[in-house]
Amino acid sequence: MKKIYFILTVLFSMSWFVSCVDLDIIPKTVITPTDIYNENGIKAYFAGIYNHLPMEDFRYDNGRNDVSGSDGGYFSAIMINTFWNSTGEMLNRNNVGLQRHRTGYWKDGFKMIRQVNTLMADLPKYPELADQAKGWIAEAKFIRAYVYFQLAKRYGGLPLLETAQELPPDINDASSLYMARSSHADTYNFILKDLDEAIAGMSATSETGRANKYVAAALKSRAALHAATTARYGSLKFQDWEVDGVLLEGIPSSLANEYFKQAWDAAKLLEGVYQLHRGNTDKMANYAEIWEKVTSNKESIWLRQFDYTMQTHSYDAIMAPPRMTTTYGDRFNPTLDWVELFDGLPLDADGHFSAFDSEGYYNVYDNGHQLWDGAEPRLRANLLLPGQVVKGGFKVDLRAGIFNKDIDPATRKFKKFSIDDGADGSNYRATEGNAKVIEQYLFRDGIILNSTADPRTQNDTYDVNGLKIFKNGLDGPKMSNNGGNNTLTGFHGRKHMNLAMTQGQTNLYESTQPWIEIRYAEILLNRAEAAIELAQSGESTYNSVNMLQDAYTCINDIRDRAGATLLASPAELSTDPAYTQWTKPGPKGQGGFVEAPNRGLQILRVERYKELAFESKIYWDLLRWFTYDTQINQYRKRGLYSFMFSKDATVDASGIPDGKYLYDAKNLESGSDRITFSINNYYEGIPGDELKNNPLLQKNRNQ
Repeated sequence: MKKIYFILTVLFSMSWFVSCVDLDIIPKTVITPTDIYNENGIKAYFAGIYNHLPMEDFRYDNGRNDVSGSDGGYFSAIMINTFWNSTGEMLNRNNVGLQRHRTGYWKDGFKMIRQVNTLMADLPKYPELADQAKGWIAEAKFIRAYVYFQLAKRYGGLPLLETAQELPPDINDASSLYMARSSHADTYNFILKDLDEAIAGMSATSETGRANKYVAAALKSRAALHAATTARYGSLKFQDWEVDGVLLEGIPSSLANEYFKQAWDAAKLLEGVYQLHRGNTDKMANYAEIWEKVTSNKESIWLRQFDYTMQTHSYDAIMAPPRMTTTYGDRFNPTLDWVELFDGLPLDADGHFSAFDSEGYYNVYDNGHQLWDGAEPRLRANLLLPGQVVKGGFKVDLRAGIFNKDIDPATRKFKKFSIDDGADGSNYRATEGNAKVIEQYLFRDGIILNSTADPRTQNDTYDVNGLKIFKNGLDGPKMSNNGGNNTLTGFHGRKHMNLAMTQGQTNLYESTQPWIEIRYAEILLNRAEAAIELAQSGESTYNSVNMLQDAYTCINDIRDRAGATLLASPAELSTDPAYTQWTKPGPKGQGGFVEAPNRGLQILRVERYKELAFESKIYWDLLRWFTYDTQINQYRKRGLYSFMFSKDATVDASGIPDGKYLYDAKNLESGSDRITFSINNYYEGIPGDELKNNPLLQKNRNQ
């Protein structure tokens, strides 16, 4: 029966990567072990496995079914819904409410675990492969750890399948396959042990897309950090969930430092092997190159490859501004709350955008890009900025409206005509308060153009020096009184995008840029976080290294590459109270949007928000920090709206204007729904079908 089970497993695996057959060849009805247990067969086997690893990449859509019909939301045809929308990083018009990860990933995960267990059990039976088998078994343990980690983040403690399971003699009696869940801590210990053995048994290099010992070490730093913060903060949120003496949700706090040490040790292993990309002296261009030169920089640790022969994705068509695509577009609108985390923008003492002079009048900027000239290069590399030319000649045109040409910015000054308090949801057309002032001077009514319309033929245009220009920018933002599909926040994102694609090329299933699953910047941040946590819990020195000094060095390495303000000394990573947001009690300042136990950890967490945004990392950070339900609580997203003075404005040959601008910050006019993360969502319920099929499985809390 074991041999039959193996054949069924291999048949399923082979179906992942076999796309066609030669009809002149008599098809085999069974793929035998001989077909698999050779160098080419194992390579093909691993290709199928890697292709189906549960990465939240360009194909992950947390609101759609898997194209194969299985659970979990992985491998969607197009990625429209993202949980980046639910962390304050961004939003799009398709999912302005709270978006969780796609629940239900269980069956496919354990199917993969069983497959690699079978591979590990059978490889020693082929002595001719003994020289290579050690590395393959180590790689299989890496894969098992990766899948188990994705499951542990969702459910806590899991059934631990350490060896291949044999089918019972009576196929109608599956009781011998039933397994209860192990504790949350034992589950992480199992994951970390697998990764230790993977590090010991894998080679130092590998083909692009496959893991090596350093990829395993990088994953270990991520997993150990998740275990450590769960131990430190989980029981502070709610009582740990224990069933029949087994701690299924929650890890004893006494284990936190041991996990932090493992995270730090694993991250340290990559020092000198990988490094932050610094191939361009222009810091903005350099940061963009992390994604534009993915396969040739020394920062990329582990990639998922895309190409026309295997699989493509649709990231550019889904995320680019609408007029720069042939279809879809506009699902990538960074929020002002995220933008305010960066250096170089005018902020008030509370850390909020505030471009006003000493008398309270809006600052007037000479052109559309002046505000951004002094902003942190890392921020500019993350955004499509006004006036930037991309995708074969499109000039980014962002504008909420145009002031009448009789309004002279030199003499007519404005005080704030909106409310920006993190709570108010009124729009510019409202009649209450100062909001009515803008209606007297601003031409804004109308629609957003589609991707092919000429602004000089539309009704919603305004004459500037004899030329018709579109009152709302060609790229938005979308306001409460206009239609169309364009940015809701006043920003379009850039990260991951292939700006070399022309509009005609920007279509569904035409993108092939790789997904970076792990890069060195994350490893430095993992190391810094573990170091700060150790130092603040009484272990100022570990392995003869001063922990705060090490964290300071790691953070400044990232900030220097980003063009951000450097920390002055390790003393800034203090236990002083963290800054807080809006009306919450506590000190105010830049970064207060990101909750933390103290100022030192807040600096680290803000750095993660800035560096790792739109990479499917922040969502899981908020879960492991156990701050999600308080940080994202009745949260309304904010945007930045620019208004151009038409007096003395110029218009280029393509109809894109430039003139003097002022900027106003407030809650969104469209998509301003309040969102709240429920405290009950830190752990996911065990799928109902699995509870029925395995009577030994214990339920999770609130299930």
